Amino acid sequence: MHRHDALTAGQVRLLHLIVQNLLLALGYGALGWAALSLSLPPGYSLPFFPAAGLALGAVLARGRQLLPGVALGSAIVQLVVGRDAGLDPVSPAALVMVPATAALQAAVGAALMRRLVGYPTPLDSPRDIVRFLGIVAPLGCLVAASLAVPTLAGLGMLSMENLPIHWAVWWVGDTIGVTTMAPIVLAFIGWPREDWRPRVLTLVVPLGIASVLLFTTLWHLRTSDAIRSETEFSRAAASLAHQLESRLESQIEMLRSAQRLLSVSGKVNRDEWHDYVVPWFERHPGTLNFTWNPLVPADGRDAFVASVRAEGFPDFDILDRAGNGRVVVANRPRQGIYLPITYVEPFAANGKVFGLDPLSVDHSAAAIWATLADGQPRATPPFRLTQETGEQKGVVVYQGVRKELGDEVETIGMVSTALRVDDLVGAALPGATSEGIELCLLDVSQPSQPMLLSSEPACLDRNWNKRRIGMQVPLAVAGRAWQVRLRTAPGFEFTTAGAASWITILAGLAAITLLGAFLLLTTGRTRRIQELVDLRTGELAAASRRLLEQQGALAEAQRIAGLGSWQLASDGKTLNCSDECRRVLSLPARDPLSLDDMVAGVLPENQPALTQAIDKALAALSHLPHSRQSLDCTVRDRHGNLRVVNVLVDGSRSLDGGRTLRGTVQDVTAARDTEARIQRLADFDGLTGLPNRNFWTSRARIAIASARRHSEMLAVLFIDLDNFKNVNDSLGHQTGDRMLAVVAERLASALREEDLLARLGGDEFVALLPNLEHPDDAAAVASKLLALREHPIVIDDHSLPLSMSIGIARFPDDGADVDTLLRNADMAMYGAKGAGRNALQHFVPEMNARAFERLQLDNALRHALQQDQFFLVYQPQVDVDRDRIVGYEALLRWRHPELGLVSPERFIPAAEVSGLIVPIGDWVMTTAFRRQVELREAGGTCTMAVNISAIQFRRDDFVHRVEQVMAATGVTAAEIEFEITESALMDPTPELLQRLDRLRALGIRLALDDFGTGYSSLSYLKRLPIQSLKIDRSFVSELPGDAEDAAIASATLSMASDLGVEVVAEGVETAAQRDFLHQRGCRLMQGYLFSQPLPSDALTPTATIAAAG
Repeated sequence: MHRHDALTAGQVRLLHLIVQNLLLALGYGALGWAALSLSLPPGYSLPFFPAAGLALGAVLARGRQLLPGVALGSAIVQLVVGRDAGLDPVSPAALVMVPATAALQAAVGAALMRRLVGYPTPLDSPRDIVRFLGIVAPLGCLVAASLAVPTLAGLGMLSMENLPIHWAVWWVGDTIGVTTMAPIVLAFIGWPREDWRPRVLTLVVPLGIASVLLFTTLWHLRTSDAIRSETEFSRAAASLAHQLESRLESQIEMLRSAQRLLSVSGKVNRDEWHDYVVPWFERHPGTLNFTWNPLVPADGRDAFVASVRAEGFPDFDILDRAGNGRVVVANRPRQGIYLPITYVEPFAANGKVFGLDPLSVDHSAAAIWATLADGQPRATPPFRLTQETGEQKGVVVYQGVRKELGDEVETIGMVSTALRVDDLVGAALPGATSEGIELCLLDVSQPSQPMLLSSEPACLDRNWNKRRIGMQVPLAVAGRAWQVRLRTAPGFEFTTAGAASWITILAGLAAITLLGAFLLLTTGRTRRIQELVDLRTGELAAASRRLLEQQGALAEAQRIAGLGSWQLASDGKTLNCSDECRRVLSLPARDPLSLDDMVAGVLPENQPALTQAIDKALAALSHLPHSRQSLDCTVRDRHGNLRVVNVLVDGSRSLDGGRTLRGTVQDVTAARDTEARIQRLADFDGLTGLPNRNFWTSRARIAIASARRHSEMLAVLFIDLDNFKNVNDSLGHQTGDRMLAVVAERLASALREEDLLARLGGDEFVALLPNLEHPDDAAAVASKLLALREHPIVIDDHSLPLSMSIGIARFPDDGADVDTLLRNADMAMYGAKGAGRNALQHFVPEMNARAFERLQLDNALRHALQQDQFFLVYQPQVDVDRDRIVGYEALLRWRHPELGLVSPERFIPAAEVSGLIVPIGDWVMTTAFRRQVELREAGGTCTMAVNISAIQFRRDDFVHRVEQVMAATGVTAAEIEFEITESALMDPTPELLQRLDRLRALGIRLALDDFGTGYSSLSYLKRLPIQSLKIDRSFVSELPGDAEDAAIASATLSMASDLGVEVVAEGVETAAQRDFLHQRGCRLMQGYLFSQPLPSDALTPTATIAAAG
């Protein structure tokens, strides 16, 4: 249910965020669309762009989570701009880059605002306003202008020539938008709300009106600039069209002049033709050639070719242009005639068309027949000329040549001129580009299929003039309809804009910035003044209320705190007391009171001290400006109970020498009692009531210092209870605590009154025995303590033996300071434990060496586990009935790099004392389990026996750890047997039995190891869920000769048979031992008779044992 609610709340927050971003995008798009009416073509540079201010205000107020809304709104604006500019589709790069820069600018502006001004902010101080309007707005608005403008220019959407102007207009427009719109947005949604909300009318209305006025002014300027641009363009475009038309007419007139020359003269030779037409090329660039094409009848071809060849052109022939553009020898006339190009100038550049009959050119044939028919010049459609080496389009104008023969007119041929249109236009209109006008030339003889003569193919697009000023001028050229299309080049509007426009934009920026600063400052100051007035009015009313409340609260506080106040009047006699002061001191209610009355309020034994304190405070004022005295006194309250009262006497001297005496009285009875309890807790053990280590150590230092001065002897006894952990583990900590309290009481009763007994912690005690007369006195006291074992401690029907190990260290022989004596006594105590427990041991210097050796062994054990120095060997367990191995016992060994093989009898007890037996035991389990899995996978059916330490077994998480190792290694429970020592199972508690049952429930076999070496009765075996006993090797080694061992072995086998428990005999080394045990029903054995412990790689899944003997 809670997860569903959280998910629903998250979905609501996400929906709310999406709605906020969509609203921001719509607002941004609407403001951007409105600002487009002020734009300079192609619509990207806006002198006033309030959407930038909306973006900054929204991101500043609501965080970066609204940046997607800014980018989406900017994308909407780009789509509108692209539509108006005729960009279909809009450039994907522009549609991504410009919104990205808009979002980045909003984020940078918000970051600058937070860093330089701080946010949330009321933005009402001169410093903050100047930083916002003078730094944040202009500096932040550099982002979009500096990134978007070069990008759009690189995409060809802005002119490189006017890049600085576009950048400046973009930056100014964003800056004005931020200075006007950002404060308006913050007035509605800015923080702190209590600072911005009251300023909505006083800030938003003036700024909104100013923005509308600025927008209107800029719109009128934009309109007037547009009219000026249209007028200027119309004038320049008409002039250019006229120039082009004049050039084309001149070109045709030259062709007609050549026609008249040939008509009149009838015959012109090649040199005359050259001299006549060559000067025209210099005057009219763009003219590719002039040709003379005589009309040759089909039957006169051979004579004509021969005549031309005779002029020095031996390879001349009449040529046709094939469909693939190649020139080939003409094989037939067209309508019985040829019109080969005979004269062509300049010849060097036009040699490829020498002899070519243009009637074979599809583009030319129609124009030729037309001019031959009516004698008027005719132009071809645009096509790639035969001699063209570039990509320009060309046209050829043909003019038929006729000769009058009396009343008849005879066509004798034609002249032509080939024009490269781009070169012709460039030569005719060299100033078009400089005037900011782009033009193209089209052949529109077929209106539905206009053909490009000059300029880029984009000229054919119907949107070529969109968002530009443009016009179209028709031209009639040699029987074809041409059209000149003209439009403004990018930046034309900038060249025609008046200085007033730029001055107005900059003045608007300055004015709107100053207005914003003025409004922010005045509205903020008005708000602060109103707040201050309201605050002071409220404070005055509150102060009056507080004064009355404080007077009552002071009296109540004094009553609760038991704190009263008093002051001696200026007459030096009258004592003014609070009600609580009278109550604490049990003073009479009458007035006036005096200092003597206050002194009389304390018990007689405290009155001299109080009088002395008052006199000291007054006397000190003779040379000090201030004095203070404090003391505790005892008083008797109205109920006759004694209370502790702290009296504070405070004196002060004024500049004129007058003295004032005042003070307080406070009931501190509870505080003093608490301090005493705290002090006791700091120095005494809470369980036994004995001194703790800190208190005992401080007293011991004093005793040692005294003994040193008087050359006396003292001793330190370090006492540790034996097997106390078993009590805690088996009977619980509550029983253990009760036992410690009884032990402390008994130990204290056995010591002298001058001896100091302390509890160090856990089951450790220490006794300080000062003023010893003889060195053996300490041992006598220790023996007295050991004798306490004769009286077991009975707790809840449990009889608990009191066994302890005591270490003795004497001063000055065994140490000269507390720490040394305590450390040496501790080592001696461990010596007593090693000697069999319930013993005492004097410290001897050799103990230091043993302790050091024990420490070294502990460290070596830690490194052994880390550095893989442990390894396992496996001793076979043999079924002598079948003479086969039925299992292995995993035995731990340690190979130290310096000490070599270390005996388990040496390092395992040390590992148990240090606690390292737990991780070592985990390693043994893991390694043995893995080896058992390997044996099983090799086809074996043997079991694996693993020895479990008592410390490891008693851990609460032991069974869980076994389950983890089994899961990690893949071993099955039926393959595993745990050998647990008899001492670990002594006094089986419910918790211990539950742990055994859990292991049995897993399927693990349980064996009782070292059976017969413990101290408990055999009767408890019935309560344990074990499957086998292991007879300790100490009972097997002397068989069959030792009668006592033989009896124990026989009894164990008989009892195991009765209980249905298997028996494994350890340490079988001779055939006699094997036979003795086998005859009495023991079939499972292990020992050197069958095999020594084997390394891991020597194990076999099943094997027959050939026993010796």
